[in-house]
Amino acid sequence: MIALISILLVLASVLLIAVVFVQNPKGGGLSSDFGAAQQLGGVQRTNDFIEKATWTLAAVILVASIGLTSMMKPAKPKEQPKQEQQGGKPGAPAPGQQGGQAPR
Repeated sequence: MIALISILLVLASVLLIAVVFVQNPKGGGLSSDFGAAQQLGGVQRTNDFIEKATWTLAAVILVASIGLTSMMKPAKPKEQPKQEQQGGKPGAPAPGQQGGQAPR
């Protein structure tokens, strides 16, 4: 499921980049290429579609990012196995260790 959402997130990001490149910051963009279609109302439809696509893709990226973040919980640290002391006596130093209890 995480892989599917990740793929959706990457695809939406690439599409959003493409849609933003199609737009012109001064309002022309792709619609300026349709000079003759201005009389038929095609320019307005193109601008509406590009604007809706931009907001929809941005919303998809937002929802997918939040969903992916909530699904990826940090892994619980594994418990360290308790090391048994060699020798049998509790408190006795293991072989190779020096000392024992400090004098009082």
